[in-house]
Amino acid sequence: MTTPKIKQPGCIEQRDSNYLTLRTRVLAGLLSCEQMAELMKVAEEYGRGVVQLTSRVGVEIPWIKAEDVKAISTRLAKVNLPVSGTGSTVRAIVACKGTTCKNGLFDTQQLCRELDQKFFGKKLSAKFKMRIAGCPNNCVMGRTNDLDFIGQCVPHISDSCSLCGSCVEVCPGKAIREKEGAITIIRSQCFNCGKCAMVCPEGAISSIEQGVAVFIGGKFGKQYRIGQRIEGVFPIEKAVEVADRLIRYYEDHAKPGERFGDTLDRVGVDRFPNRLTVRQ
Repeated sequence: MTTPKIKQPGCIEQRDSNYLTLRTRVLAGLLSCEQMAELMKVAEEYGRGVVQLTSRVGVEIPWIKAEDVKAISTRLAKVNLPVSGTGSTVRAIVACKGTTCKNGLFDTQQLCRELDQKFFGKKLSAKFKMRIAGCPNNCVMGRTNDLDFIGQCVPHISDSCSLCGSCVEVCPGKAIREKEGAITIIRSQCFNCGKCAMVCPEGAISSIEQGVAVFIGGKFGKQYRIGQRIEGVFPIEKAVEVADRLIRYYEDHAKPGERFGDTLDRVGVDRFPNRLTVRQ
């Protein structure tokens, strides 16, 4: 005899189908001491005294009984840990630690908060995942999500360059060369990581453009798809507007249960970037 499936929002049925794993959303991957203390108490009182971390920088509590979900949800909501993140919705948004990392080109956690406030939990045709990388190192492994933002700094070298060679030494793509008494950038080899500007002692290197590259339509799992880049570098302050337009497009064109990348493949991904008009 098969045990009936247990359905609870924000919960995943375990292999032992008498129990659920309860999923919480951790905003921008940051947990306060108060939140950690409450998670510990809940895991002790209702589970088996353990929590597990997810690949989307969230926290799950296994071995939860269905009848306890409501009480747990109420307690965790008081410390801003909503029980959610399942189903055909915008899932928890992942951000790297670019806010504090020396390589970070912008405040990744602030952008994560802004995107979370507007989109988290929004119902769509299928699950929709976003990741935010503060620089081209891409530690959060973007480009396998429906929407990815990756920090960019497109460098420019001014005439005040003293030819000290610091930028040549630090460039990971070997894109900066000294030739005939001048420093040049080979654009096709430049990662737009901004390291050259960070080490320039004269302040002779600035950015022509600084913001985010936008990748769309990626997914991971049994079948994966690498996201395609939309041409250009978008200002950080336009990132939420970019996400809004993309999600609206998805809402307008997706079939039930169809991931964003599959919608793009069906509708025509080559035509899509031309329809994204964001004032830069």
